[in-house]
Amino acid sequence: MGNLENHFGDDASLDAKDTKEILDFLLKNSAETSSKQASLKFLNSIGNKDIIAMSQTTYWEKTHKKIDPKLFKHEQIQSKANCKACHSDIEKGLIENENIKNLSDFK
Repeated sequence: MGNLENHFGDDASLDAKDTKEILDFLLKNSAETSSKQASLKFLNSIGNKDIIAMSQTTYWEKTHKKIDPKLFKHEQIQSKANCKACHSDIEKGLIENENIKNLSDFK
C-alpha cells in the first residue's frame, strides 16, 4: 500500500480515503490477527521472506503439490492466484476442506 504509484509497473494510486479504508481492512483481516489454522500455517511458512503471493509460501506449495500444474491454466481457474476457483469460502478468510471443489470438476 506504500508504493501504489509503482504497483508492478502500473500506477495504482488511490485517494487518501480509499487508501485508509483498504489498509484498515488489510490490517484487520491479516493472518497476524487470525486464529484460523490455515492463516497461522501460511504465516509460519513465510518466515523472514518477502512474499507477495500466498502461492509463493512453502505451506501453499506443500498443500498443492499433488495438483497437476496444468490444472492452474484451466479456463475456470487461469492461475494460482485464483483461490476462489477452488476454495468457495476464501473471501470469508476460510479454507475448509469440505468447501474445496473436487478437481474432477475442472476436467
